[in-house]
Amino acid sequence: MAGGKGKVVLDVLTQSLLHGISGGDSRAAKSIRRVKNGKDGLVNTFSDSRSFLEVSTGQKTYHPLAHEAKRDVSEIVAESRAVRLFWVRTHIGIAGNEHADEFARRAALTKKTAADYDRFPLSFAKRVIKAASLEEWQERYAEGSTGEVTKCFFPWMEQAYRVLKQLEITCQIAQTLTGHDGLAHYLFTLKVMDSPYCACDRANEQDILNGLRLFKT
Repeated sequence: MAGGKGKVVLDVLTQSLLHGISGGDSRAAKSIRRVKNGKDGLVNTFSDSRSFLEVSTGQKTYHPLAHEAKRDVSEIVAESRAVRLFWVRTHIGIAGNEHADEFARRAALTKKTAADYDRFPLSFAKRVIKAASLEEWQERYAEGSTGEVTKCFFPWMEQAYRVLKQLEITCQIAQTLTGHDGLAHYLFTLKVMDSPYCACDRANEQDILNGLRLFKT
């Protein structure tokens, strides 16, 4: 840092150059750990991960990397030393920054080693599993041979869930949405009636969908 005292650690443009821009949190944490293991009295640490710096200096810290960095900073301060954290914007003409980004992109595509940090929140895992389950459920629902009347009302499972959870399901609603009603079409499938057609209109079968079209007009 020009005009300032203390050792400078550039976590974006030096040793961690090839770890990729997405690893900003991990690089910042490693940078603070290097300061802790060193002997310098004052170190200026520059990072492009603003969110990580804010979490690391906040009152509540739940991210494991940020918690580790905050603990390291506390130990540094306890030794009467200091580490100052600075946020550096990316892509603002800093010498070598574009070149560093190019190396990072190459590394992200060609690096064969394990990720520096591969953990993720439990909430993320639950969200991914739920999305995969809903996708499979929707596929089975759409390709199934049953529930054709219900699909006319609710072509998407998520839509059906949002609507139905707000309703008090009565027998009338259930019969309407499933087509299992007392109309001729359904009774004909049960061999209760001899014809699926409406007595007043022999051209159309008497079912809930035709009934809705009739009342709509």
